[in-house]
Amino acid sequence: MTAPVVALRRRAAVRRRGERLLVAFRRAPLGRFVRLRCELDVPLRRLAEVVRAISGLVAEGASLLGRTVGCVGIVPREEPILVALAPRRDVVAARVLSVLGSGEAHRRPELWLTLPPGAYLGKVVDPYAPFEGDENAILELLRDRGVGHALLTEVVPGPVSATIVLTLYASRPDLRKLLTLARSALADLPGWTAMR
Repeated sequence: MTAPVVALRRRAAVRRRGERLLVAFRRAPLGRFVRLRCELDVPLRRLAEVVRAISGLVAEGASLLGRTVGCVGIVPREEPILVALAPRRDVVAARVLSVLGSGEAHRRPELWLTLPPGAYLGKVVDPYAPFEGDENAILELLRDRGVGHALLTEVVPGPVSATIVLTLYASRPDLRKLLTLARSALADLPGWTAMR
């Protein structure tokens, strides 16, 4: 009896929300690092547009930081997929676009790292052991392996929208710079609403 009413309310909520992008930020101190989690609720029709904006944003951040970027594809209980990139905007943007725009069969969380000068990604992350990408593993890379910054990206599809989750780990001064960069990039997207 109530099912049709619930379905009508859901459709009305989707119509009211329309093409808006809902963005929620949460910050947590972790010793000398800070975790900033950003969740973007994106209507499926706008997913490609938002993925392009995020690709440009991550590429700009990598260029600003100027370190080699290590990409760690996280496959549960399997060896990670490792790719190292020069901190060039075109190279990083293409990789982010490919990762976030992958179809469901190829979609997986990806960890982006700024590597210490002269370090090889295979020395920072063991290529032969499973890497789960949980917070303890990420903090170990930051505290013990000389990684400067870490960004965990994930796309969670839904029936009418997708949630893009970006979790950044950085020092306070770098976080301020990167957050300013992110806000200016999001401001260019029409219809976004920031939530706390």
